[in-house]
Amino acid sequence: MASLFGGSVVVVGSCNMDMVTRATRFPSAGEHLIASDFGTYLGGKGANQAFAAARAGASVSMVGRVGSDAFGAQMIAALAEAGIAVDAIAVDHDAPTGNASIWLDASGENRILIFPGANARVSKSDIRKQLGTIGAASVLLVQLEVPVDTIAEACRAARDAGVRVVLNAAPASPLPADLWSLIDVLVVNQTEALALGGDTDPVRSSRVLISKGVGTVVVTLGGAGCVVMSDVNSEPIAIQSFPVRSVVDTTGAGDAFCGALGASLASGASVEEAARVGNAAGSLAVEVLGAIPSMPTYEQIQRRLEGQ
Repeated sequence: MASLFGGSVVVVGSCNMDMVTRATRFPSAGEHLIASDFGTYLGGKGANQAFAAARAGASVSMVGRVGSDAFGAQMIAALAEAGIAVDAIAVDHDAPTGNASIWLDASGENRILIFPGANARVSKSDIRKQLGTIGAASVLLVQLEVPVDTIAEACRAARDAGVRVVLNAAPASPLPADLWSLIDVLVVNQTEALALGGDTDPVRSSRVLISKGVGTVVVTLGGAGCVVMSDVNSEPIAIQSFPVRSVVDTTGAGDAFCGALGASLASGASVEEAARVGNAAGSLAVEVLGAIPSMPTYEQIQRRLEGQ
C-alpha cells in the first residue's frame, strides 16, 4: 500500500487470542450476570501494534511466539495475510498461545485478564536469532507483555544497529536501570505514568521519566489527546484528540495509537507529527469492536486527519 508511512517497523511482542464478553455493566464480586455478546479475536499488544503499523502503510516484521495450536496457526495466517513478515515467530510446543479474557460494558470500557502462555517464553536467544531483522528496520516497537529482559535485549540490539526504539510500557512493569537510556520514545497512559513516573500529571511524570534517560515521553490521555515532552526543562506539547462518532470498544485504542505512531516515525515524521497520527488512529479504533479488527487503514487515518 503506497503511503506517507513507508518505513519499516519490527515489532517484538505478544500474540494472543482475545475472548471478548459484552454486558451492560461489570459484575460485582460474587455476582452472576447474563452477557449480551461473546466473540474471539486475534490480539496481544505486539500483534495489535504490528497490524496497526502495517495498516498504516509500514513494512512490518513480527518477532514473538505462539503455541502449536489452532490459535497459533490462526495468528500466523492472519499476520501473513496482512503482509506482515512472520518468519521470526517461533512455534512453541511446550506452551499454548497466550490469551486474554476481556469484559466490555455498555460504554465500551474494558477489564482485561491475560494468560501469557508462549509469550512468557520469548527469550533473549530469540532476539539474537533476529539481529538482522531488527537491524534492517527503521523503528523497533516493543511493549511489556513478553519478558522484560527479552525487551531489553531487543532494545540493545536496536541501539547497536542505529534503529529507533519505541517502547509502550504496557502493562506497566519495573524496568532495569540500564534500559531507560535505550528508549528513544516512551509511550504511557496515565496509569502507566503513575506506576513508572510517580504521577498521573503528564508533565510531572514525563520529567521524572526523562530524568531516568528516556529521549521523549508521550503520555496518552484517552479522549483528551496526548502530551509530548522531550526535555525536563521544555514546555510540554499538547496534541489534540479527534472527534469520535460512537465509542464501541476502547480495547485497541492504545495499540492503534502506538502502531500508527511507529509507522509515522519510520517514515521520518517528528514525534509531534507521529503523535497526531496516533491520535487519529486511536479515535478510529474505538469505533469498532475487537482489537485487531479496529486497527484503521492508512486511508481511514488520512481522512480523519483531514477532518472527514
